[in-house]
Amino acid sequence: MMNFPERHVVAPLTEKLYQKADMEKIPLNGTFELSPVCNFSCRMCYVRKTQKEVAMHDRKMVTLEQWIQIGKEARDEGMLYLLLTGGEPLLWPDFWKLYDALYEMGLLLSVNTNGSLINEEVLEKWKTRPPYRVNITLYGATDETYEALCHARNVCSRVKNAIIKMKEAGLNVKLNCSLTPYNASDLQEMVEFAKEKKVQLTVSTYMYPPVRRNADMTGKNDRFLPEDAAWYHMQRYRYQKGEDAYVEFLENIQKKMIIPLGLDENCVDMKDGRIRCRAGTSTFWITWDGYMTPCGMMPEPKVDMQELDFTEAWKNLLEVSSKLHTSSVCEKCPNQSMCHSCAAMAYAETGMTSEVPKYLCKMIDAMKKLADKELISRDG
Repeated sequence: MMNFPERHVVAPLTEKLYQKADMEKIPLNGTFELSPVCNFSCRMCYVRKTQKEVAMHDRKMVTLEQWIQIGKEARDEGMLYLLLTGGEPLLWPDFWKLYDALYEMGLLLSVNTNGSLINEEVLEKWKTRPPYRVNITLYGATDETYEALCHARNVCSRVKNAIIKMKEAGLNVKLNCSLTPYNASDLQEMVEFAKEKKVQLTVSTYMYPPVRRNADMTGKNDRFLPEDAAWYHMQRYRYQKGEDAYVEFLENIQKKMIIPLGLDENCVDMKDGRIRCRAGTSTFWITWDGYMTPCGMMPEPKVDMQELDFTEAWKNLLEVSSKLHTSSVCEKCPNQSMCHSCAAMAYAETGMTSEVPKYLCKMIDAMKKLADKELISRDG
């Protein structure tokens, strides 16, 4: 098995649960996307809609009662881990009623949030009923950066204060950073903030094309050129790990022994040095308008939950997910261990799961060239 120098650390019991779930097709991990509405308007967002757009949509939002029923049925089928996301989930009017109901079911609840709405009232609620984890996306180090990227004014200090207060309260908080041309200049400062506050920070320089928001955006997003995405992906490692580890990282790029791009811990299933996708085998995503999908980054395939209960929807999802195939070119590519061009990436980049996402090819090639060049310059 390859010894990846950087990978998501999963507790042995959790890993065993996932292995059993994958084998027996148990929906161990779910995501409830409560609403596409957000108080930020990030340039690269894959799902955001305004209240007016939601009102004009041809489908209604899933209601509180429906979410609770889905939660009960999913738990009975084996779901243990549940992520509540959006949009901004704390904006959803019935968030706390749903949170309490799901908490009482014994589920391990995580929440994705931009952090701007976490106040003393929210903190007190979470102290009483702590979430498994709160994932806060850190978009910058200054108000100016937040305004440039998220069109949100005077929020950076609120987000940082929320992170500090959560740490002081003993809550489990993790930071995610979506790095783009609009906040790249703040990268080192964001890394230092996370180090100072002793909070885990995951930086992603690969942005999925927002095909769920707009089908015309296939292969496009307000993001880095692939060569720049590669460079910043390497620099964030340097800032986070230090110079010695960075040199080892460059060497591991040459050996093709780095964790693939664009994945989080819900994606990663390591076996025999290979990464397998859990989407549609032990994980699922339910959209705000009532579709079950393998992965929230792609609009297809999907199962309509307005017509089926959870058990039937899950069976249908297993069937359609088993038919998804990525490109044979990708599967045979010598860079596959570094890239792992999953079905969601291929769909978002090309409109088909079976096509080659060339943005990823260019990004990986750029990383290899950059690593070779820098190592040669150090040796010379």
